[in-house]
Amino acid sequence: MKSGEIQVVVSVLGKHLGWRAPGLLAQALARRKKIFSKTHWGEEGGAEAAFVARISLAPALAKVLGETVGQDEALSVMHELLVAVGCQEQGAHLRMLEMAGLSGMARLMAFHDLMDEVGAPRFNDRSYTTKSDEVCHFVIRRCIFSDFFTETGVSELTRAFCEVDKVFFPAAFPDFTFHRAGSWENTIAYGKDRCEFVFEKTV
Repeated sequence: MKSGEIQVVVSVLGKHLGWRAPGLLAQALARRKKIFSKTHWGEEGGAEAAFVARISLAPALAKVLGETVGQDEALSVMHELLVAVGCQEQGAHLRMLEMAGLSGMARLMAFHDLMDEVGAPRFNDRSYTTKSDEVCHFVIRRCIFSDFFTETGVSELTRAFCEVDKVFFPAAFPDFTFHRAGSWENTIAYGKDRCEFVFEKTV
């Protein structure tokens, strides 16, 4: 994970676990390479394997927390932690963009295009169903987070990244209404065959 992400992890763990936080984080850091090596990415090279290696702290930490505070509390802490990390990372990508003269759909699409180049979406299978000045609707049929967390036995962590979208997009793009075509559970993490992303211009 990046240094800024580690700072978020330390902050959230400290809030919930106090003096135990540094030791638990150290245990997770020691276990993450082993967890990664047991996945099929562990035998691969390339950008996708590097990305998965970076997020391998998440299943390691979830397992350490589960053994220490129980599964329910561990999941609650991991959910808060991953939402905070995910929003920070997307915010950092958004700040990378040259936004001068961009507004509305052009600004939103510039962000999606950037994420397709440098973010997790470059490893997903995304297709657009609607792309106009008023509506952007796309679906994801393969999610790297779902694939990795399922293979490492913590598939429930994927739902936190669904929550990142729910929190980040309304704050970053207030001139759009973001929804998932009728239900927040219209994602792979909730057993659907695809994730729905719908942005409707409201301003």
